[in-house]
Amino acid sequence: MSEFYSSYNARHLEPKEVAKTFIWSKNYDDLIQNNHSVILGARGCGKTTLMKMLTLPALYAWENEKAKSLKSGFGFYAVYISTDIYWNVKNLAYLKQLEKFGSFSDRISRFSVTSSIFLAICETFKNIIEYELSSEGEQKEIELSLELAKIWKLEIKIPQLDFVKEAINIRIDTFNQFIQNALFNYNSEEEIHYDSLLFLNLNYSSSANLAFEIFERIYSVSGKKWALCFDELELAPGWLQEDLFRSLRSTNQKLLFKLSASPILSIKEQELSATSGNDLSLISMWDAPDNNSFARELILNELNKKLGDNYSLEEFFGTNDVYNRSNKDTYQENSRFINLMSELAQKDISFNNFLRKNSLNPSKPTPISSSQKDTLHRKVKSIVYFRNYYIKNVFLDEDIDQLKVNLRPRKSDTLYSGIEVLCKICDGNPRWLKGILNSLLGGELKMKPSEEMQSLVLHTVAKRFMNVISNIPIDNFSGTTLETLIYKIGNKFQDEILGPKFLLDPKGTFRVDESEVAVPKEIVNLLEKAAYQGAIILVDNNEDAFDFSVRGKRFRLTYLLAPIFKLPLRTFNELKLSECFVKNNLSGDQMSIFD
Repeated sequence: MSEFYSSYNARHLEPKEVAKTFIWSKNYDDLIQNNHSVILGARGCGKTTLMKMLTLPALYAWENEKAKSLKSGFGFYAVYISTDIYWNVKNLAYLKQLEKFGSFSDRISRFSVTSSIFLAICETFKNIIEYELSSEGEQKEIELSLELAKIWKLEIKIPQLDFVKEAINIRIDTFNQFIQNALFNYNSEEEIHYDSLLFLNLNYSSSANLAFEIFERIYSVSGKKWALCFDELELAPGWLQEDLFRSLRSTNQKLLFKLSASPILSIKEQELSATSGNDLSLISMWDAPDNNSFARELILNELNKKLGDNYSLEEFFGTNDVYNRSNKDTYQENSRFINLMSELAQKDISFNNFLRKNSLNPSKPTPISSSQKDTLHRKVKSIVYFRNYYIKNVFLDEDIDQLKVNLRPRKSDTLYSGIEVLCKICDGNPRWLKGILNSLLGGELKMKPSEEMQSLVLHTVAKRFMNVISNIPIDNFSGTTLETLIYKIGNKFQDEILGPKFLLDPKGTFRVDESEVAVPKEIVNLLEKAAYQGAIILVDNNEDAFDFSVRGKRFRLTYLLAPIFKLPLRTFNELKLSECFVKNNLSGDQMSIFD
């Protein structure tokens, strides 16, 4: 599973490399609009790829017809800024020693952020000059470098942008030495002489604005805005998160903000009033309308690279009857699905009773009307497939007058195979999908992967992802792990699908209780980590406002974990999260999640 978080991590790739495998998507189309944008999504979902594709090196390296128009059609120049975990002083090894120095730690954090932004601006200026203004000559770069050194209070040896960057890095190193000296030789903030550190008074926003104005004047560039593109804001200090989200209401006509973050941030909702609309795009990576087509194109690209273009996806991976909608005979008499319904009715007394109550003959449950086909047969299709596959029998235990279910042991199965499953199971996460394809297409494979092989790979990936979840550090450990919580939820959903009672509308999503008694704060903290890792997916969201609270939100488990719990890749009805903590018929969970 580690390769999902390293080998295919765009954070470690230069924009030119990202462009080589980039696939156009609706999310990218939204991001390139000439307005403020916020991308929300779990780790690995492609946020960094989208952000880097805003830069000139990526656009000029992207071999796509659309790239030609984008190079000149962008309404802004993008300044890509990758969040450094050390912007957040709490991540510094000497945090404890800083506590006695009052506001010094805040100054360190703001200096780190400002320095990184200045470096990113210099890199952007270099790219603009290289790709679009190379004929302007060296004199203008000399003038620009001198002006930047002046406003950013730098000493440069040679008036070139590379030496401006070098001067910034020298300042960073010098300031780190100053910090160490203060830690060892001072006892309070009053002893620190800030007068010699005038650069600490620089504000990243106003200083960036001034730099852009100087560049436009020197190079006679006008008509474009400047976009500060902050990536992975969930790693940034709280003050910067709040500052940037407030900036989305900025009236500065020259400056845009493009932000990417986890769906869950520590920002206090009452401090924000940003809303989506004409001046702001809220891009939710988990519910992109073109996730399926994006996945198909990515899979096709990987397949073509490995084996050439001799195969169609359906031909190579096969199709899955549970999700294949192209078969017009699915609900006809003697079709496979109708026969499966009849087969299930013979061994599942609960399903047999369900059919009879809906005026259907268990031996031949063909729809009696088109209305019934839509309201019943289509709804139960995936449930019937899964119950028939995994259930040995459902019977009435007369001793206790209750239905009981016996599950069939399965060493391997074929429910998790086919192109439809591959496109759905990763929830639009390209890093996961590439990892799966690497397993399916790796080595010297020259044949189509069987249904059993596909299923085995997906089960293995699900278990590895659960191992990743089990190793996530937990702050203020209360006895409940994230792994335990996921199993509570997954087992509850499994009971809804494979329990003794057949349910037309089983529960497969959960809404987090507003009550802290029902769902304590410790559980909310675990859910935030789960959302960041992509273990749970936000099902509904407020498109008109930013709301980063977990409470009251509706989630489902990522489809990647479905093989562990024998769940269909489908969004079902909701229950309260607290209902997952009570005992169910299959798993025997205890009454309290803290037991």
